[in-house]
Amino acid sequence: MKRETTPLPVHEPLSTDLLHQENERLRAETKQLKDIIRQQQAELRRVEQRWKFALEGFGDAVWELNLQTREIIRSVRYREILGYTLEEFPDVVEVWMDKLHPQDRQNLTDPDMSLYLSGARKNHITEYRLLAKDGTYKHFLDKGRVFSYSEDGKPLLMIGTSTDITHQKNIEDALRTSAHRLSNLIADFQEGILLEDENRAIVLVNQQFCNMFSVPLKPDELVGVDCSGMAEQSKGFFKEQDAFVTRVNQLLQEQKLVIGEEISLADGRTFERDYIPIFIDGVYAGHLWKYTDITKRKHAEDAAFYLNEKYQRIIENMNLGLIEVDSEERIVYTNQSFCAMSGYEPDELIGQVATDILLKGQNIQFMKEKNESRLKGNVDAYEVSIKNKRGDAMWWLVSGAPLYSQSGQVIGSTGIHLDITKQKQLESELRVAKQEAEHSARVKELFLANMSHEIRTPMNAILNLGQQITKTSLTEHQQFFIGMINTAASNLLVIINDILDFSKIEAGELSLEHINFDLADLIEQAVLVMTHDAEKKGLVISTEVSPGLPPTLLGDPFRINQILLNLIGNSVKFTNAGSVHIQCDSKKVAGNQLIALSVADTGIGIAPEFLSNLFTKFTQEDGSIGRRYGGSGLGMSITKQLVDLMGGTIDVKSEKNKGTTVTVKLSLPIGKNENDVNQKQTTPNEDLLQTKRILLVEDNAMNRLVVTTILKPYGITIVEETNGYNAVERLRKETFDIVLMDVQMPVMDGLEATRITREEISKSLPIIALTASVIRSEKEECFNVGMNDFLAKPFEGKELVNMLMKWLTGTVEVAEPEIKEADGSLYNLSRLEMISRGSQEFIQKMIQLFCTEAPDVATQIKAAYEADDFAKVKYLAHRIKPTIDTMDITSQIDAIRKIEELAIIGENSSDFKSLVDDFEKTIHQVTGHMQQTYGTGSN
Repeated sequence: MKRETTPLPVHEPLSTDLLHQENERLRAETKQLKDIIRQQQAELRRVEQRWKFALEGFGDAVWELNLQTREIIRSVRYREILGYTLEEFPDVVEVWMDKLHPQDRQNLTDPDMSLYLSGARKNHITEYRLLAKDGTYKHFLDKGRVFSYSEDGKPLLMIGTSTDITHQKNIEDALRTSAHRLSNLIADFQEGILLEDENRAIVLVNQQFCNMFSVPLKPDELVGVDCSGMAEQSKGFFKEQDAFVTRVNQLLQEQKLVIGEEISLADGRTFERDYIPIFIDGVYAGHLWKYTDITKRKHAEDAAFYLNEKYQRIIENMNLGLIEVDSEERIVYTNQSFCAMSGYEPDELIGQVATDILLKGQNIQFMKEKNESRLKGNVDAYEVSIKNKRGDAMWWLVSGAPLYSQSGQVIGSTGIHLDITKQKQLESELRVAKQEAEHSARVKELFLANMSHEIRTPMNAILNLGQQITKTSLTEHQQFFIGMINTAASNLLVIINDILDFSKIEAGELSLEHINFDLADLIEQAVLVMTHDAEKKGLVISTEVSPGLPPTLLGDPFRINQILLNLIGNSVKFTNAGSVHIQCDSKKVAGNQLIALSVADTGIGIAPEFLSNLFTKFTQEDGSIGRRYGGSGLGMSITKQLVDLMGGTIDVKSEKNKGTTVTVKLSLPIGKNENDVNQKQTTPNEDLLQTKRILLVEDNAMNRLVVTTILKPYGITIVEETNGYNAVERLRKETFDIVLMDVQMPVMDGLEATRITREEISKSLPIIALTASVIRSEKEECFNVGMNDFLAKPFEGKELVNMLMKWLTGTVEVAEPEIKEADGSLYNLSRLEMISRGSQEFIQKMIQLFCTEAPDVATQIKAAYEADDFAKVKYLAHRIKPTIDTMDITSQIDAIRKIEELAIIGENSSDFKSLVDDFEKTIHQVTGHMQQTYGTGSN
């Protein structure tokens, strides 16, 4: 309401009467305005009351909140929804807050109504949950606004409604869960899925679809994208581009279901496409594309078709008999090959029961079981004996399979038949031959055992007696000759061991030593051995050794000596005039010494066409060479194998009638000079053995002499017997501390004597097997009958004494080299030297780090293993693996990788434990040796 007044003159002062009149008029107008406001407020309350009744008629609860006093009034409907009475749920804000869900309580943006009181907020729409009387939470949609203000403009009254939306919320949650489940299901499909709405906007797409069409975006980023031009944009993927676009437009226009449509892609793949239109209440609402990559299936189908054609042609072109029988075993089809095999004509077979006409009463039950199995859908192959039309016995290999109708029911079977009569005859002959071969193998093994015994027995005597002679007073020439005899006998023994070891012959196994030796001395000895033969032919043998050759190398001197003797021997043998020159060149490469041994002669040479066969076993250039010069043709083959085992190379250059040069290259670690190695040179303590009584059971007098000669200085009492029977009788009457028992003896062998001793005399008496046999099975048999240990002839004196000390005193008096020598071979710093280019400062730092970290890691690996924490074992093994390689800890390079593999498998085993224990032990040995050698602490 507006009031019009006449403005007063600005410059004229008002009189007292006029002011009083104006004041009365304003007071009257103010009273009139207040009456109008009271009438409007009363009308507003009536309107609000009508709205409250109307809203409650719709099921909504109504409430009033006095913002100044925080008094609240709720309609009856509010408590009805929650199931409370007025006493249980009074109109108090604090009670309402107590029933509010904890999460909603935390999410309240204006719990103290400060925003309303300040006028910053005038209305709200919010959702919350209240605890109902039955223990569930009800969802409310709350709407409210400020409806009245005080005279000074402060908000006084807020009125609102609360709607129970629990049901809608439950429906929304169910729909959300269902949509999420469907989305995850589609996302995990192996098929590409694309869902479009009626306007061709993407509603849903999975990752597989993006992968199939090389889409660089994620599925979520494609939602809402317009697909109207997608066919045109993606047609480049397909072999027939225009046809693809035309077909897509046709499907979208017709809006009909299409399943299993195949499409060829330009890159050779094949997709299968489904188009599924979607209708809701008869109204088109979009469509779904499903793409499946069936490339592998198509290839398999093509391969199957090809194989079917292939096998059909094979059956047609080979003598394979084919028949089909019904469920009653009556023949319904046969090919010509089957007729030829059986001797019957087609009209004699069709309609006949196959088992009746072919088996003639034989194998009836067997065939009945096979046919019953076929009717159950089983496929198998078997051999069966039949008789043909003429009555001849035959063997057929039958491959049978069930025969299906179009509806999938078994209606009979198909059989492919192969005549294997000749093969069965051959099998019988092979069986006989196998038995004869096995018998021959047993005879061969027995022969090798006997030959081993017969050859190694005198070799044992030669070696040991030769060693004993060297301890006597000899002239210089005698010392030289006995040294040559011992060297030659030792080399001969190595060769005999390899030839006679049956398992090595069969498996191609040769073991290599890894010991210190002087190569220059080895060359000199080999030359001395061959000098006599060379002088007889008037040949000059000369040697040239590089001054840079280290005095000591690590390797197998016996095998290298064997190579030298073979090469020098060949040169002397095939050279009639002139010379033989042996040259040894040496240079350091990557921490090792690269040795080049060359043997050059002026002999008959080798034809170029024969050089390729030089290393073939039992091969010589021609027959006359073999007759003229002798030899088996094994020498160069063995030499090649030895060089290969050492990781070296062998090269031959030759010209007919002008000579031959053979060069062997080996990479060998540098050894330690014996003078620098702190070895204990001690001999067994005589006091520990001189009171012992030993029973020596040996039929060979030379071997008995060897043993008594070796043991004589120790004052041991030795009683001799020549066979097992006498030994058993002696053991029944006398007491001994230990028995040295030969295995092969007349009257009673050592195995039987040991068996009787264990059963009838003593189970604890130490019995040591003495045998010249190299057959592994014999060694196992020695332990099986109860022998305690095994000493192979020929043996060295210290080996025999150590064996006695081991079993008589529990100690070995002949000391081994100290750990510095033994452990030095556990690692090799050559790789470290190569990486650092010889920087000693870098090498020292690496050793320092290794000695600090490696033992701790090894200990952690063992602790993790014992705690079954295989993940930690794997992590630690993987972490330390490069360090093991860099430090070239040879014994653990493969072991740490095996530990890592077993940790990945995660299964405990004895092998696993053994590897972990050995790894920890070796690492501590290596670090101990490094600290002792390089002065590296672990701090």
